[in-house]
Amino acid sequence: MNDIYRQSIEHSINPFFLFDSEGELVDYNQEAEFLLSFVPKEQIYQLALENAAYFRGFKHTYIDLSFPQASFCAVSVGYTDDEQIAIMLHKNICRQALKITNQLQKANIFTLLDIAINSNMIDERRLRSEYDISIPEFKIDIDHFLKLLNKIFRTIKQSPQIYIKVVFSAGRYIKIESKKYPVVAIDIEPEGIGSQELQKLIKDEKEFLVSTTSKGIHIELPFIL
Repeated sequence: MNDIYRQSIEHSINPFFLFDSEGELVDYNQEAEFLLSFVPKEQIYQLALENAAYFRGFKHTYIDLSFPQASFCAVSVGYTDDEQIAIMLHKNICRQALKITNQLQKANIFTLLDIAINSNMIDERRLRSEYDISIPEFKIDIDHFLKLLNKIFRTIKQSPQIYIKVVFSAGRYIKIESKKYPVVAIDIEPEGIGSQELQKLIKDEKEFLVSTTSKGIHIELPFIL
């Protein structure tokens, strides 16, 4: 029975972490390992402490968490002594499934970014970019993507500096209609713009996988040729 419990945790879609009293990781599952690739363990440990019950036992808290490549709707935290504390983050999976439609057209992602930047008259001297120029044209809903970019750039156009990064996201894929597609990741990080303001921008976004980070907005696009 212990083995099936262990395997259930290991293969859960929800990240699980076990820390000691010093904040060091004692154990974690596969999903936690993935999350640790872009979220420091110190941040997860602090989250566990902030959401732990006052007395020994387990506490479930509904909370809106948004990381670069994942969002969560709740956390479960528990401890039975002062030596270890466990936390499980519950994925927010109530998201509209992406579909391949006849609205998709091949486009150069860097050209679309330039169009949005120029349309919003953003001074190039305030831009800093990191582009993987090996990314070829791929299929995207151009109209909806430009609407999203224009909404973002209109809000951040007065930022003193804007960092834009476009790369293939190593080890990541998006599953659409049972087929896996590599991920093109776009990070737009405006200096001096609060996360709450950015969250308002994307709260009703249903066409693309968009989340907020501590520095800006993260977009994931399926690489469809």
